[in-house]
Amino acid sequence: MRKVIYGILILLIALQACQSSKKVITTNSNSATSKAVAKKEETSKKGDWSKEEKKKFIESCEMEIKALKDTPDGKTIQSVGVNIEEFAQKSCDCALKKVEQNYENATEASKDSEGLSKIGSECGGAVMKELMKK
Repeated sequence: MRKVIYGILILLIALQACQSSKKVITTNSNSATSKAVAKKEETSKKGDWSKEEKKKFIESCEMEIKALKDTPDGKTIQSVGVNIEEFAQKSCDCALKKVEQNYENATEASKDSEGLSKIGSECGGAVMKELMKK
């Protein structure tokens, strides 16, 4: 029962991190999107984001999750034996794959908070299950 409660708490944390990172992505991607439009070969499209856009998404997502490390929520994650850095990396990789398949770019993704919440929950839950089995 304790693992279930911790699992739910961790899912909520991952969801919150995905929601927070979308705000950073929107701010950072506006300049990235402008640069990408200027260079046609770097333009992001659904299923094929530019390297720069992918990098910014991953960096902001991981930063949000790793920022929890010394908070009560982060300590809860770690108390069930989950490495928060590994959790951040795997959750954000999963989220990037799903977001890239569903949205033209990070700016478009940031407009769909419900969709991002769903992706954050799916990825955070799958990664937690995987890491708690270790």
